[in-house]
Amino acid sequence: MAPRAFSIACAQARLHPAHEMQSYSGTRSSKSVRGAPPLLKHAEAKEVAVSLKADPVAGHEARLLQGLRVVGAGFIEQPPSCLAGQLPGAKVLTLFYCIKGSGWCEAAGRLHTVRKGDVLILAPGGRCSYGSSRAEPWSAHWVQAAGDLVPDYLDAVGATGPNLLVSAGPDLQSARLCTEILGSARQGSTFIQRLQASHALACLLAWLIRKRHEGPRETEVVANKVAEAIIYMSNHLEEPLRVTVLARMAGFSQAYFGELFKGQIGCAPRDYLHLLRIHRASQLLLSTDLSVKAIAAKVGYQDPFHFSRQFKAFQGAAPTQYRLRSSVSS
Repeated sequence: MAPRAFSIACAQARLHPAHEMQSYSGTRSSKSVRGAPPLLKHAEAKEVAVSLKADPVAGHEARLLQGLRVVGAGFIEQPPSCLAGQLPGAKVLTLFYCIKGSGWCEAAGRLHTVRKGDVLILAPGGRCSYGSSRAEPWSAHWVQAAGDLVPDYLDAVGATGPNLLVSAGPDLQSARLCTEILGSARQGSTFIQRLQASHALACLLAWLIRKRHEGPRETEVVANKVAEAIIYMSNHLEEPLRVTVLARMAGFSQAYFGELFKGQIGCAPRDYLHLLRIHRASQLLLSTDLSVKAIAAKVGYQDPFHFSRQFKAFQGAAPTQYRLRSSVSS
């Protein structure tokens, strides 16, 4: 471990003896990749890390990725023996979302406590040392991104100057979007996968911006009800889902549930369900050899011709054309 990281870890142990911080020098997991956050860890630490290589793009593809593009994503789960690490000044935005446990980070001479539900955002060029609590080792999603709009996103989300932490709360929507980013990244680094991952990151940042401006007006209970409905939809796409059933599960009337859903997500539940089905179908077309009919059934369409029309209206190409075009571009 670098002397600076070790001194910070020791200082943290003195400041917060309840956390019992310690330093540890080890090697990265075999799943780690170049460019991922350089965590110092023990072999017991669990990590998934994906790096999206910068395949050459031009024209509208380059423009669509110019503003914000994901360059890496992953998930870490650290046992008590993996407590300290250091992030050097990277040329990309680095975002950590703590979903379990607690820890600390030190940047620009300031010490921050990181708790469950906190989002740690490190601007390009920023340096950060961090550690996990022995009593409550943390687990976190992480994303690295670049693009012309990164400074604007940082300003809008409130992560400027010494302010590195943004509170998302133990929010299912934020966790779902992080999972979607990693899921898209793990499928490959073609333009389509990179665009899907980057779009999910934009949605995550927009969600954090919205939570910042709304403040306490929407309770976490209501927000989680909508997120739970989305998770249920995602796990039951093959079923004939009805908004009335989703509203009843959430404990609201259909009209009020629709109002809450649209207020948080930006579209009606039925429209979002359609987007989920088309997105899942796109993933299956790229990652499996299933027939269009089989994929249609897996995402809730009994009529493959109706599915093909809906898919083309959204993606601009029929399912077979979409699969062929994506395989050629990769």
